[in-house]
Amino acid sequence: MAGWAVVPPEGSPAQTLAAACGVHPLTAQLLVNRGVRTPAQARRFLSPSLEQLGDPLALPDMAKGVARLRRAIRGREPIMLFGDADVDGLSATAILYEALQTLGAQVRVKLSNRIEDGYGLSAALAARLSRSATRLVVLIDCGTNQAEEVERLGRAGIDTIIVDHHLPLESPARPLARINPHGIQQEGRELCSAGLAFQVARALLDGVAPQRARAALDLAALATLADYVPLIGDSRILVAEGIGRITSSLRPGLVKLCEDTQTRQPAPEHILRRLVPRLNALGRLGDPTTAWRLLLAEDHAQLPDWLAEAEQAHTTTKALQRRLIGEAEAQVNRLHFRDHMVLVVSRTGWPQGLMGPLASQLSARYGRPAIALALNERRGIGSGRSLPLVNLLDILRACETLLVEFGGHAYACGLTIDVKNVEPFRQLVNQHAERSVGREGLVRARTIDLELPLEEFEPGWIEEAQRLAPFGRGNPKPTVLVRGVTITRRSPRTAWLHTGRTQLAAKGDFVGLEPDGRYDVIASPGVADGEITLLVSDVKASLALSELVPT
Repeated sequence: MAGWAVVPPEGSPAQTLAAACGVHPLTAQLLVNRGVRTPAQARRFLSPSLEQLGDPLALPDMAKGVARLRRAIRGREPIMLFGDADVDGLSATAILYEALQTLGAQVRVKLSNRIEDGYGLSAALAARLSRSATRLVVLIDCGTNQAEEVERLGRAGIDTIIVDHHLPLESPARPLARINPHGIQQEGRELCSAGLAFQVARALLDGVAPQRARAALDLAALATLADYVPLIGDSRILVAEGIGRITSSLRPGLVKLCEDTQTRQPAPEHILRRLVPRLNALGRLGDPTTAWRLLLAEDHAQLPDWLAEAEQAHTTTKALQRRLIGEAEAQVNRLHFRDHMVLVVSRTGWPQGLMGPLASQLSARYGRPAIALALNERRGIGSGRSLPLVNLLDILRACETLLVEFGGHAYACGLTIDVKNVEPFRQLVNQHAERSVGREGLVRARTIDLELPLEEFEPGWIEEAQRLAPFGRGNPKPTVLVRGVTITRRSPRTAWLHTGRTQLAAKGDFVGLEPDGRYDVIASPGVADGEITLLVSDVKASLALSELVPT
């Protein structure tokens, strides 16, 4: 079981924010816990707006890329957009496609088929483009580390613009323009590819049709959530401004998908659980074209067929995932997983499009990074998912001699490996993981925002704390530790929390608790119709103060 660590309160910074911004001291402490320390930062965090969004032209190579696109539009040059198959790649491609169409560009789209071609621009497609009349290619949510393919296009006289948020490795591609946020210091560095595409659209449409860029906020918010981007800085603004537009979108396919999945409220957890899996499922099985069509701002007679196809793909991937997790867990048990800091599972016949979800499930279930590989006769193609404190991309760098190719982020990576190297890789990746972070890197202490007695929960500051929404990675829901309460169950999922003077309603898992026991709980407070309800996420028998994990 994970330890608990309460963030030490910082009285002076919190008091300064409370006084300067007119917020409750507890709300100010929540802001400080999230790295917000100045009144200007606090006002931006509490009232995010598009006016605060970073200047698109401050992004690397943005001016150069936009100038080339405008030249192509003026000269009626055909523009080829090549986009990745997940929600981020599809959304980013749709944003750029619609912005270019608004300006009258001659634009066509090719989407990645990861099953047939692997990740990113394939060598075969680069060869075909080199023999075509195309003179401008935009690689979206891919391309950063595809130096050979981009160089091949360049030798054929084709300019390449890359719009991608993946981390550049030692020898990245050198296109005409690489619009990638890594390496810049401002908050825009956290943008996903759709966030970058939104900024490209702003720059393109500035002075021509600036309001048309706002029409893409729903897709920018959807992709930011889908890619689990930290909800800080510009990404927070995009989600805050765009999340409400997802369920009230002007995109017929997205609206109908919301209706079919009963996604009525623009809550991040609903979007992630109901919309994103259906859109991602098509690309995981091969061709993402139907998902792309559902995201466009176009009505079509085939819309019911496309929605049915997305639902069928979702059903198929869920069934496959159940089988895969069973097979993977059997491997994990044979490997004596407690001896492995990084789990590496592989099997012939696994669908490579499902390796990301499989690695994610294994990582969550076993509390350590996981890599899942789909094998064929020659190679394994797969994905890795990691935890805080374990930079999986750095570990893969250390194993580079055993890999054909790799890329991604600290928490999510893709890789290709020769089959003969799978076992040596399993050993080497664990050696480097333990060397880089030590076994303590797997200790998952649960970080808690505040410790309060039950008597200090007040509707006023709880409602004010909701101004920190939208919540997600980098900005979790506020959590509070309450010590020494008794719990009276009303049902397996509802209860009263008591102290000598106060009782509050709570929701959570209360099975197996003793009615006269004393418990410490972690809860996220909420208010409905003036009544406080605590959403309890963890319960333990009361601990001594010394048993809490220090931060």
